[in-house]
Amino acid sequence: MTKKERALLSIRLKNDGIFSSAYRGLPNLSIKLNRYFGFNEPENLIKNYKNLIAALGADFYASGSKICKFTTYTPRYNGPEPVKPYIKDHSNYYQIGAHAVYGEGGKGNENIAYDIVADPPLQNISSPSELKDDFLIKNLKYFDFSHFENKYGDESLNYNKIINSEDEFICIGNLSHLFMICWALRGYEQFLMDLAFNRPLAEKLISLVCEFTLEYVRRELASFGNIAEYFGTADDVAGQDGMLFSPELFKKYFLGSYIKLIDLVKKHDVIFGWHCCGSVHKVLPMMIDAGIDVFDVVQTSAKDMEIKNVYKLYGKHVSMLGGIDVQKLLVFGKPAEIRNEVRTIKGLWASGKGIIVAPSHEALPETPVENIVALYDELNNAA
Repeated sequence: MTKKERALLSIRLKNDGIFSSAYRGLPNLSIKLNRYFGFNEPENLIKNYKNLIAALGADFYASGSKICKFTTYTPRYNGPEPVKPYIKDHSNYYQIGAHAVYGEGGKGNENIAYDIVADPPLQNISSPSELKDDFLIKNLKYFDFSHFENKYGDESLNYNKIINSEDEFICIGNLSHLFMICWALRGYEQFLMDLAFNRPLAEKLISLVCEFTLEYVRRELASFGNIAEYFGTADDVAGQDGMLFSPELFKKYFLGSYIKLIDLVKKHDVIFGWHCCGSVHKVLPMMIDAGIDVFDVVQTSAKDMEIKNVYKLYGKHVSMLGGIDVQKLLVFGKPAEIRNEVRTIKGLWASGKGIIVAPSHEALPETPVENIVALYDELNNAA
């Protein structure tokens, strides 16, 4: 059985006794692992990602929302580039006029580089009349949907070389984060305030974002839907302790567009994965009913998201990607504790149905190498 076949059985809740798995970690952790295994050019993540998952015994190298990070593709963008101090952000919000700046935290090998949404372009408006109906949709002219490029710019991973691969999924899902695009344009706190106190403005912004996203995805799938295999989108509508806004507002403003989005994707026989961090219980059942195939990331350190509870509530209804806590367990736990958590997961999903075991997000640089090694060693232990 190939890696892809094993994952597909798990996604379809049909696997029987063989667990699928993925690795995901922030760059500095991956570099540490590359050095641990003695790879040449350990800083070259693309060159070594297959070596790394082979050494660990994982099936895939995932991103935060895609089952295969380095085989993710986006339509060619021919629009304006960011002007300093703004940068190209990892979510490509710059392609719709949002801004990001470079951020950095930590020291030495535990340093994390990241982008921060800054100076939201709509932060100073106060009325829906100030939002032009075409301010987003007009950006579609900047995308060439006849040319799909590797998101990480590596020509060796051109999708034509990946088609029919037994080891990789061809992934898409750019600019499909409905809530997160709204706050990238308006400002995080300001958009949450809008939902509470300026509902007319929030409603119009949401409507225009959903209109843009659905048309973008229609064009994406019209050109690439016969090649793509996995559509991964991320929308962090929940936090550590619960929803960032009421489930009633999610249902009213976002669920209908998600249903349309999922329907578009699945008409092309493409897997739909939905990433949401946090304690997402109030809306995850809605998304399962809407037809998602994979729930990602299964943040077990969030409120009421302990792995046994997640399995009890959802284990028979949707496949999952994640399950191994990156906040506490992988950073502060001992290898024996990691092994015990893996055994718990294997016991819950005894048939292997419905889970692709992985860190609950991209694991942090301070994660001890021995904890990552223990995770996959235990997962692959047949005893």
